[in-house]
Amino acid sequence: MSQNRNTAKNGLVIEDLSKLNLNNDEPDNVRQESPTIVLMGMSGTGKSSFIKLLTGNKDIKIGMTIDPETSDISTYQFINDESEVAIVDTPGFDDNRPHMSDSKLLEDITKFLLKRLNTNSLQGLIYLHRISDVRFGGTATRNLRMFSRLCGPDAMKNVVILTTRWDETRLNVAQRTETELINTYFKEFMDNGAQVLRHDNSVESTREVIAAILDRPPIAHLQVIDEMMSGRSLFETEAGRELDNQLAKLHTQHVQEINELREQYKTARSAHDETQQAEIKQLRTELMGKLEKVDKDKKNLESFKDLTFAAEGAQIGENLPFVPRKLGGWAGGKVGTIVGNLVKRERDASRKSGRGVFEWAFSDMYPPYLKSIPKADQTTILDIFDFAALTETAATLFSQPLADILFKMHDLAPDFNTDRTMKDLVDRNLKLHRKSRQDTRAIRKRDMYYNKNIGLRDDWYTDAAFGQQHFTGTNTTTITRAPSRVVDEFKTVAHTQERADVEKLLESHSVDLYVEDYSDFRTAMGLPPSHEFISEGRYGCAAVVLFHLEPEGKLHPLAITLDHRGTIQASVTIFNRRISSATPGDEYSDWPWRYAKMCAQVSDWLRHEVAVHLVYTHLVEEIMIVSAHRTLDLDHVLFKLLEPHWSTTLSLNAAARETLVPKIIIGMTGFTAEETYAFLKTSYNNFNWTDHYVPNDLRKRGFPPEDLDKPKYHNYGYARNIARTWEILRKFVSKVLTTAYPGGDTQVADDPSVIAFCQEVRSGSGGRQPSFPEIKTLDGLIDFATMCIHVASPQHTAVNYLQQYYQTFVPNKPSALCARLPQSLTELQAYGEQDVLLALPVRRQRDWLIMAQVPYLLSFEMLDDQTILHYATTTSNASSTPEIIRDAAKTLKEDLEAFQYTVSRYSQELDDQKTPYLVLDPSKTAISILI
Repeated sequence: MSQNRNTAKNGLVIEDLSKLNLNNDEPDNVRQESPTIVLMGMSGTGKSSFIKLLTGNKDIKIGMTIDPETSDISTYQFINDESEVAIVDTPGFDDNRPHMSDSKLLEDITKFLLKRLNTNSLQGLIYLHRISDVRFGGTATRNLRMFSRLCGPDAMKNVVILTTRWDETRLNVAQRTETELINTYFKEFMDNGAQVLRHDNSVESTREVIAAILDRPPIAHLQVIDEMMSGRSLFETEAGRELDNQLAKLHTQHVQEINELREQYKTARSAHDETQQAEIKQLRTELMGKLEKVDKDKKNLESFKDLTFAAEGAQIGENLPFVPRKLGGWAGGKVGTIVGNLVKRERDASRKSGRGVFEWAFSDMYPPYLKSIPKADQTTILDIFDFAALTETAATLFSQPLADILFKMHDLAPDFNTDRTMKDLVDRNLKLHRKSRQDTRAIRKRDMYYNKNIGLRDDWYTDAAFGQQHFTGTNTTTITRAPSRVVDEFKTVAHTQERADVEKLLESHSVDLYVEDYSDFRTAMGLPPSHEFISEGRYGCAAVVLFHLEPEGKLHPLAITLDHRGTIQASVTIFNRRISSATPGDEYSDWPWRYAKMCAQVSDWLRHEVAVHLVYTHLVEEIMIVSAHRTLDLDHVLFKLLEPHWSTTLSLNAAARETLVPKIIIGMTGFTAEETYAFLKTSYNNFNWTDHYVPNDLRKRGFPPEDLDKPKYHNYGYARNIARTWEILRKFVSKVLTTAYPGGDTQVADDPSVIAFCQEVRSGSGGRQPSFPEIKTLDGLIDFATMCIHVASPQHTAVNYLQQYYQTFVPNKPSALCARLPQSLTELQAYGEQDVLLALPVRRQRDWLIMAQVPYLLSFEMLDDQTILHYATTTSNASSTPEIIRDAAKTLKEDLEAFQYTVSRYSQELDDQKTPYLVLDPSKTAISILI
């Protein structure tokens, strides 16, 4: 053994083998048959410290700051029970030093792991994470994702997730963090056999970790190696793709940050702030360096498209070197035959036995859903990072004591001791936005106030802004022409309140009256009209809002019933003092009316989040996905056409049932768990598939598609965009299916797969949607397929991605009221500013934070390669795509590119030019339900 061996106090022996040159053989004094344990994780998590503690070798450097000391893969050897064991220290995938490269690290780690697998000596892997980190941030997530992709589920029995720094963290905080990690980020690892252990910087805990690893047989399979054995290049492996996605995100982030700095520099220059200008210049130089490094790293990673190994009959135990694909095989050997794509084989096998693998589950709380997601179709929580951040942050808010929350986020919620007026809340919102924008460090750590929100508008509280949100806000899908019954009830109340002007308008303009009607809440929940909505000090309501769509297109609110109790006459109903949008008046100080609009927003919050968003997109789409897997062959044209729009949906929905609804949504509203679940189930049971086809839906709600370009409807941005989107998607689908079904209606009606699919959706032992159509015509099939893509792509995009703008500023759209509703019109008319303020969570900071944080985290920006335009572009050029879909995608691409200009034109034609409506731009429209 080498002379620099040291005997440790714990009896272990260390030998420093220095840095390995992975392009050559390992040093002779490293016996490849020795059991090998690999340490991975972020820089600064304690990998070097762990080795030093394990061995007692004081020569091992330990990073005292965030700068990593491990500059390359380093192997050490120690004696455990008279046997040699190798311990391997690796850099993290977050090393910011100029000479370090994530792509090179991926290559080196993969080579190293391959060598150890070849000799059956890879004993286990330890992933280290600091328990002192109160939030699982982006860097931690990136490293854990890479670790997951390298290992795969089959290796998890040999994995230890080691949480470090227990000796530096308060025990109750560490325990709470550990519980949250186990229930979120570490759950999938543990489900596949990984252990989560603690390290308190003691020799004893170090020995326990080593013993846990050595107690297992060596690793036989690693995902990255199995994928390359099947013929994939390193770039094509899940690890390679993951790193490529991460680098793409970093590129986009740095470009955005540089552009924002440019705007900040202009502001600083206008203010003659030379100090700020100098700081921004310095920061821009740093960012330009980072951007250059990321781009070089991505280019190097793309060169791995040629880095592969394959041979006839190749086995892991053989010596399998990397070779460039362009050289035609192994060095010195012929071109090998790909052993077979193991992942694809598993996926195909699961689908051929779809009925056995895709099994239904039934619940009193949810519509039918997939009982268990097959491994090949799972999207891990790490693949949906922003959703994971949501569940982690929100669950933390509910579980932690208020003091801990305020320690981390104290300045993000108002303090009623100082914020005593609505102006205080508005000023505070502006201050937090500016702070997040102007602080030169803010771009490294954004919060919910970084992006603009409606509270920055000086007219956010006005009738115009309130009405326009029903045309271009988060829920633009339920406003409906008012039935005569509802109009008559409002006329009766107007007469009782001596509002002759309202009576006259309702009589003369009945065809122009529209309603947002939430009066069905109690019926849907099985409750009597007298029931009061209250849950843990939060109050809910079932409002009814009457609008007048004026000839020039302005949607003006006329009347609001705060909480419908059987009839409008029996409920507290208030009329707007301003009979039209042109009527002058002090909107700011009309506190009773502002309170009524807030009640309407609370009601709309439930309708939007639970019915429109969760049920009508997420859960309805799951019915189609499961039914398709159970009835359609892999090569069926419908399966080929629809599958690209299913990415992440099943896993997202499972996470929603497990976490989002029970732990977050229910804790945000004034409705109990039983009431919320009843509303959710009723929303599904009442969903009619064909009624929601865009032309049918718009016409039924009083917006004829053929009239949408008339001045009266020019402000309804959602309707104008979604109608055109439907036409584009239907044209694409029609081109595919018309070619696939040359026999037309007869061929469709006789297709056993289509017949089986419809039966599956309608069946009481399946999707339980009896209103689902029996598809017997080609037009019916085209409409159905168009609807599937519509729900997953533009519809979900429209109802999801504007939440941050409209809901982060809580006064605009709270999820609940924090004081009991007034029980009479007289009581309401006496309301002042303090009454409105106390109905907001100004004295419940936890509630304020969660109301603001959830929409922020639900509105993450998707990558460029996750849009419907990108799908059309790549599909039209992909040789692996069936020709009929590829040809149709070329037309789809052309139509979507032209539609981009239409979206911009529609937005410019809105009366409201303060908030553009561009959410349905094809370059911003998600290809599937990504969050």
